[in-house]
Amino acid sequence: MPTNADVLNFAVQKLTPQWQEQFYQYHPVLDKIILNGNIDKAHTGAPYLEFPVVTNGPGQVTRIETGSEVYSSVRRTVGARGQVYCPRMIYSFIIPGKDLAEANGETAIARLLKVYPEAALMEFHEMIVSQFVNGDGASNNVQGFVTLNGDSTWNPAGTALTGVMEYTAKGSQSDTVFNLTKNTVTGWHNQYADCTSYATNGRAKMREVYWAASLEGKQGGPCDIMLSDVVSFANYYDDLDDQVRYATSFKGETAKKGVSRQGLMFQEAEYYVESALDPSLSSFTSGVVSGAGQGLTYFLKSDTWHMYTLGEDTGMETKGDFAIRGPTKVPGQDAWEWEIVLSMQLYCDRLNANGVCSGTADP
Repeated sequence: MPTNADVLNFAVQKLTPQWQEQFYQYHPVLDKIILNGNIDKAHTGAPYLEFPVVTNGPGQVTRIETGSEVYSSVRRTVGARGQVYCPRMIYSFIIPGKDLAEANGETAIARLLKVYPEAALMEFHEMIVSQFVNGDGASNNVQGFVTLNGDSTWNPAGTALTGVMEYTAKGSQSDTVFNLTKNTVTGWHNQYADCTSYATNGRAKMREVYWAASLEGKQGGPCDIMLSDVVSFANYYDDLDDQVRYATSFKGETAKKGVSRQGLMFQEAEYYVESALDPSLSSFTSGVVSGAGQGLTYFLKSDTWHMYTLGEDTGMETKGDFAIRGPTKVPGQDAWEWEIVLSMQLYCDRLNANGVCSGTADP
């Protein structure tokens, strides 16, 4: 018998929690954040979130000689408050009534689920990940999500904000990230190094960034996630040559290009190919990143990254975690419309525990 919109919607709602988990598992960074428990679902309050940033120890030692010394800890504080806005994005798609009418049986329903809601969710996921690593989300209207690319911007609340990583020496960084200007707050900068070429000093420069970032916020452990473009990763793999004994993999969803993330260990970090990362895109303007054979590698300490969502009522504003709302009849058309609602943001509270190395695709 034909399938109506309510029957299909029932199947969609049953599968939605599984699809939402696939998003968190789709990307190694997001998966690590979830495993660390650094997610605040259904955050309530202002349209933006303020969070404490401490980039160094907040106190100071007082040496006791006579016993009458006054503690000096109140004279030194490096605490500051970052700020981040949560965007609200809605991916809408339509299922023609004709397709519903012709769907007969479980196999036909499963095909509809794969062609429409599942495909829609997967594409939405890919858009967000591309914005995160490339900052190219304006073409898909997902530029409200944060980007690591300091050459590009993100726009969660009507004002363009600079991406997180700056491709210059830490002492020269001056971008404003999460409402704090780099180097005006002690330690508020990202680690950075540039390779002359990978063969010359590629691994040495990567180790430089890794250790500089890992030694900040030591209680959070070393950098545990690295992401690079395909060519940069291939340079590292080829450089290891017969030293490779094992590789780690992170499949998650199968990407559009059919490439699942594969990785190796770099020190104690899991180093993955990020198939979405493309330094040749126009969103990268730094010559050390986007020039011929340049490339980049991000170094992230997942303990310093956090995620939050806005929304509570599933039937109204939704929980904002790729929640599916609908169906509603499209006026004047034999079609039904569904909406995927995302109100989610990532932020970092210890920037100097993260870094980037450019030039890693240069042979």
